[in-house]
Amino acid sequence: MKKYITLFTFVCVLFLGMQTASAQETPEIKAKMKTLELAKKVELSDTQVRQIYPIYLAYVKNNRVENSDALDKVRSQISELLLPGQKEKFKASFIKERQRKKKMESVRQ
Repeated sequence: MKKYITLFTFVCVLFLGMQTASAQETPEIKAKMKTLELAKKVELSDTQVRQIYPIYLAYVKNNRVENSDALDKVRSQISELLLPGQKEKFKASFIKERQRKKKMESVRQ
């Protein structure tokens, strides 16, 4: 229960920080958003959130355009931090994302 309260507090602080930030998205905000999105999808612990945020931050700062090699590296780094049940949810989430992107690309053509 203590973990959930800590995680909830961390999420609230992140949302407050995002609201007070300027309208322009900074790498820090993008990394926070990606971390929060993942925390919801795979139910991360507060320790995992603190470990994953720097991974996303480094990715966002170093890659202005989405790079599949860099994204695969980030996914493998994050996967190492996850528990077996979380890994399955994580893998399923980016498979769905790839399918959605392929569908969007086919609609554009």
